[in-house]
Amino acid sequence: MTDLLRPAARRTLSDTGATATGRPVVLTAVVAGAVSAGSMLLVTMAAALAGWFAADAGRYGDTRDAMRVGADAWLLAHGADLHLDAATVTVLPLGLTVICAYVAYRVGVWAGEAAAVDRTVDHLGVVLSAAGLQACVYSVVALLAAVLSIHPRAEADLLGALVGGFVLALLAGGAGLLTGTGQVRTLLGRTPALARSALAGTCAVVLLVLAAGSFLVAGALVADFGTAATVLSRLHADGPAGLSYTVVGLLFVPNAALLAGGYLLGPGFAVGTGTVVSPTAVMMGPVPAFPLLAALPDDGVTATWTTALMGLPVLLALLGVLLAARLVPVERLDTGGAVGLASGLLAAVAFTALVVLAGGAAGPGRMADVGAPAWETLLAAAVSFGGGGLLGGLLAAWRARRRTRPEPSTGGVASG
Repeated sequence: MTDLLRPAARRTLSDTGATATGRPVVLTAVVAGAVSAGSMLLVTMAAALAGWFAADAGRYGDTRDAMRVGADAWLLAHGADLHLDAATVTVLPLGLTVICAYVAYRVGVWAGEAAAVDRTVDHLGVVLSAAGLQACVYSVVALLAAVLSIHPRAEADLLGALVGGFVLALLAGGAGLLTGTGQVRTLLGRTPALARSALAGTCAVVLLVLAAGSFLVAGALVADFGTAATVLSRLHADGPAGLSYTVVGLLFVPNAALLAGGYLLGPGFAVGTGTVVSPTAVMMGPVPAFPLLAALPDDGVTATWTTALMGLPVLLALLGVLLAARLVPVERLDTGGAVGLASGLLAAVAFTALVVLAGGAAGPGRMADVGAPAWETLLAAAVSFGGGGLLGGLLAAWRARRRTRPEPSTGGVASG
């Protein structure tokens, strides 16, 4: 009986683009979707439960309320709006979003390595279908979490949970599956060399500007460390409560770094309705007692050197394109300039999308408006990144031409 079943099993695996060793790619994709979603959901619920018990020793509420808070935070990180009694919270804790994406990626790598897919054959379509299946399972877990965590005073958006979970798992988990199955080489092989160079330049520019924003936030926090400590002391956040505030603050550090990048571009950002934080002007009102907000500058006219910061994105775009040009050297000036300009413009779109994700409604009243203006940020980024990328592409092409230019011959005449 076993011998009769083996040929059929081989045919099934070959039809799905797999070999006779390993597990079916459909099975590993389903497991990856469930594990990547369920593991982080349990972690956030456990963290919320531990924080609730450490803060008040269980005197207020019960364990179900604490676990519901953890589930709501996990759903909020996936873009599911949280509807409360007095407000709707839409701002994402991007630190938690990044962690969830990393877990989905790593589990996707495991699923790809464990799947019965021949890495020497082009099975890109099969792997992409498996990535879609993993995303579907992940989104179903997110939808179930949103349904089970419904409370009269706090309710997560069901559609946002479904769509956000699907998008995150498709991008991060799909990248992991492509890496684990070795299909990344196939995908890159189908991409033209100049397109790969432009994409590399886009990633380099975005990462450099994000790093600059992170340094700006870190420097501001160090300069105003006393203010942050005062905020914690006024909240009576010592011991476990202080640790909880610190963890929550760390989850919003990527938000602060992205908004700081918008600050460097010029338009700046708002921390409440009617407020502006930019290199040329700062108009602030009362802000919530949150330690991370101690990095905000004081009201009034800004110093002259802050205006000079607006030139930094241009230099970072130039540097990013120069670094990426090492992958695919281009000798023609027009081609190098076009690749650099494309890298800058794509970086402007990508960075603006991230800046928009960093903002949203953070509470009732004036705190319903937090973040950077999308169109102004996109325009400023297109000018800064596009100009810097164009200069970087021209410079990279000029350097490549100099390296390949033959040295002039001396003609063999010796001087005596």
